[in-house]
Amino acid sequence: MRRLLFVAALILVVAGCSSSPSASDTPLPTQPTATTSNPTPAAPSSAAPDANCLDGRYGLIRFVGVGAKGTYGTGEGGDVTITFDNGSYLMRGAGKDPIKLTLAGQTADLLLDGTLSGDYRVSGNKATFTVGESTGSATLSTASSKESVPIDQVGNVLAPNGEAGLACANDALIVTLQDVRLEFGKV
Repeated sequence: MRRLLFVAALILVVAGCSSSPSASDTPLPTQPTATTSNPTPAAPSSAAPDANCLDGRYGLIRFVGVGAKGTYGTGEGGDVTITFDNGSYLMRGAGKDPIKLTLAGQTADLLLDGTLSGDYRVSGNKATFTVGESTGSATLSTASSKESVPIDQVGNVLAPNGEAGLACANDALIVTLQDVRLEFGKV
């Protein structure tokens, strides 16, 4: 029972709740780091991104989801990539290296073996994303169990959907949605 509550809470926190505080109210960091475990963002980027930010292939470095009562859930690492190409994106998990999830001191692995696709429009330092199709599978593993998670539920967390702030510098890209901040590095 405790494990099921943990899994449910983890998915809800990283998926965000409509009544939760907005992650876009927090400043955007100038560059993501995979070694940082503190969810407090750094100073905002002074560079104004444009459509060139959303071009090419990036690897997911980290995400931070903000849930009810300001609870943070984080994910780091894994083999998830996203490719932006002229108004569309394709997110792909190779199914070999899981994302390490943390929520309230509890940890789990999320393995994505599939794709999530969508479209986007850029205007200045903001973009509007629309999620399209998803295929494949996802598995959430704790020390004592392994459960299948619907890929569209994972997409609620990882696939950009809705209006988002953009920040990019060098080879880093930050996409800040209402309840999730996604940090990518160029690959």
